[in-house]
Amino acid sequence: MKINGIESTCLYSPEINEGASDSAQDTIVIEIHTDEGLTGIGEVDASPSVIKAFIDTTSSHDRSMSIKKLLVGENPLDIDRIWRKLYEKTLMPGRRGIGVNVLGGIDMALWDLAGKIYGQPVWRLLGGLQKEYALPYASLPTLQNPDDVEGKLLRKQVAFARSKGFKAIKFEELVNSKKRDFEAVKLARETAGEDIDLMLDAYYCWPDFRTAFKAIRDIEQFNPYFVETPLPVDDLIGIGRLSESVNVRIASGELLTTIHEHVQLMETGKVDVVQPDIGRVGGLTEARRIADYARLKGVSVIPHCWKTGISIAASLHLNLATSNCPYYESLVKELAPSYLRSHLLKKEHEPINGKVKPPTSPGLGIELDYGVMDKCRR
Repeated sequence: MKINGIESTCLYSPEINEGASDSAQDTIVIEIHTDEGLTGIGEVDASPSVIKAFIDTTSSHDRSMSIKKLLVGENPLDIDRIWRKLYEKTLMPGRRGIGVNVLGGIDMALWDLAGKIYGQPVWRLLGGLQKEYALPYASLPTLQNPDDVEGKLLRKQVAFARSKGFKAIKFEELVNSKKRDFEAVKLARETAGEDIDLMLDAYYCWPDFRTAFKAIRDIEQFNPYFVETPLPVDDLIGIGRLSESVNVRIASGELLTTIHEHVQLMETGKVDVVQPDIGRVGGLTEARRIADYARLKGVSVIPHCWKTGISIAASLHLNLATSNCPYYESLVKELAPSYLRSHLLKKEHEPINGKVKPPTSPGLGIELDYGVMDKCRR
């Protein structure tokens, strides 16, 4: 079997809010086709038009080769070798950022394709089950309504997630205002109850170690499971100081690419939780490497995923095959404002009482709705 084509489709929800903190409003679906009629599906959480331009670019020299030329003719089961080939042959324009993001979407599609070739779910190809079921955490849409001083929307969303049986809930409401931060976390904890793991996404809102330290010490009493991205992504020294100074897990990694940046995050940033985004970091292949390294360091892996059901499915399979991955992120479909998050897939893995049983269908076990793709393509 050989790869005979790669197709990349830019999709945009019918209504786009440029000011929203919502990268699920758009996506790029990557489909890798074979000469025997099987297709693997992946996606990337980055600018669709930029990703497509990288995939479509022509070769200029031996370290700036055409992705399409490098892929066509390859055996799709040679996943690790293909990863290294693409990385090395696009080293000059790629290496980090968009180049590795492209690799992530391709790699995700190759794992889906491998599962379909072997007739096995991806978690089995990643090494087999490490747990009886997977635990998604409910990722709640960003709340940006200054008029909602009583937190009615936050309370409603948290209550909904709890009613669905989620064992963990994450919200992003920290705005670098001491009173607002404190009241939002207090309200979320009161609504969730003490038996729910409550995760807080600070979204880089604190400018420096001292500001973040004071804010987190104030909210420690509400027992947050972790505080995500409290400081700028490149402030590894500050993240390290924070990790050693507070009694809450510090999490980061959503914007990083390759294991190399995650090693720095673990060694210098001393985080308790690394959050590789599978489509950004370099795919399941690179996420697997990060998880193995993290396990040796005693660090948890909880993949970031603010995207459609494609990437959520990839996170699910990584979770099932990874012993040090207690949760994976799932943007709650019923609450998400993104049309693509709610409609792109005909089939995805829904939690029952907050748990997802290991899928038995081949590959990622998902099915695209091509009618939705036609409606949203540009």
